[in-house]
Amino acid sequence: MAEAKRQHDWNVASTIMALMAEMNRDRKRRRKPFKPDDFNPYADQKPIVARGTVEQAAAMLGANFQPRTSELPCPKSEPEERMSS
Repeated sequence: MAEAKRQHDWNVASTIMALMAEMNRDRKRRRKPFKPDDFNPYADQKPIVARGTVEQAAAMLGANFQPRTSELPCPKSEPEERMSS
């Protein structure tokens, strides 16, 4: 119960903070508007998606990556022969 009240209080406070920040925002310096979640520590943070290749991931893990060239293209990607009836 106390946790829910704390979250509610943060929702109210972060809304007020976002409104005040939005009123004083320099639109040339910050094009993106403020949201209450920017000020709320209880807001769920979306994970940042890191983009990379398999080779880069293997290098980070210290593994050797050698692509299989003998199996390309995948046999399932080729169209099947039509059955004549």
